[in-house]
Amino acid sequence: MNWREVRDATNVRYLLSTARNLGLSVEACLQGSGLDEAMLGAGGRVRIQRWQELVVIRNLVALHPEPGLGIRVGGCYQLTSLGLLGYTMLACRNLHEALLVSTQFRELTLSICPVQVLPFDGGVRMSLDRSVLPVDAQDMVAERGLAVWKRIFAELLQRSFVPLRVELSLSRPAPVEYYEAYFECPVVIGAPSNAVLVADADLTSELPLANALTRNACAALCRQLCDGLEDVVSPLARQVLQVLISHSGEMPLAADVAGSLGISERSLHRRLAAEGQPFRRLDERVRERLAERLLGDSDLGLDAIAAQLGYSEAASFSRAFKRWTGLAPSRWRAAQREAAPSLDARSLAVVAPLSR
Repeated sequence: MNWREVRDATNVRYLLSTARNLGLSVEACLQGSGLDEAMLGAGGRVRIQRWQELVVIRNLVALHPEPGLGIRVGGCYQLTSLGLLGYTMLACRNLHEALLVSTQFRELTLSICPVQVLPFDGGVRMSLDRSVLPVDAQDMVAERGLAVWKRIFAELLQRSFVPLRVELSLSRPAPVEYYEAYFECPVVIGAPSNAVLVADADLTSELPLANALTRNACAALCRQLCDGLEDVVSPLARQVLQVLISHSGEMPLAADVAGSLGISERSLHRRLAAEGQPFRRLDERVRERLAERLLGDSDLGLDAIAAQLGYSEAASFSRAFKRWTGLAPSRWRAAQREAAPSLDARSLAVVAPLSR
């Protein structure tokens, strides 16, 4: 487990939200993490390392060592918490394909410990490997992960999701009735691992918002988030592009990007200038490229695309896009579809076909 992996601060924000709801000290939750409440609550792009989230988890558990804490934290999540990965999963044909996509782009999930998905007669068994965590964090993280799956699967299916069974391996579980009320299914306490069993009927159920064009376009962008832009070879510029692409929905400032890379903003600008890659040029290039993919390869409206790129309104996005390309987004999309009405083979091959 790479505890210095840089990741989104969404999990920490939900931990702190839960702490506030419980009347706990946010300052105490952040103690020893190197994080600041004002910075996390400012709404800007904040990148943290995995160990910092673990510190906050352990502090919260120490302040509120009650069974069921992870269920409360898991209640904060929704599909949009996953950003572009959430869009991609929502546009998949069925839940099984959505799970394949989340496995393919593991780097974009919010899980702090490994996830294993294995078939069994009647469905699949999704389990969390808690062994990578300190003992005091294991119960909360396991409860949180299972609760999040229930919420996100329900959003994907656009209906209630009820597992076949939930299995819990917790050192201090709540009464079984507590978990049965939340998951609405049989719950086994004292199981070998923490897992959710998902039925074949749910796995193969068509997702109401399935859209092949949107799925392929978003999956292509997810691949870019994980791989970076291949034609940029200078080392710092590539790192900056990775941060910008993976957080396009929040328009990170240069200071935020510098912080996520562990350098000062002044050093960031100086070193990028030495590489011939000014920050603003990289930022606008990312936005233009993502905008063109979403406009050309998906049916998303301008409001949705603007939000995905971090603009507060479609008008702001339209002005920026016209500055980049000389055309309004609607005109650019119409011209592209007239010239090439279907996705190219590379885009169509991004998501592997469903196979079981």
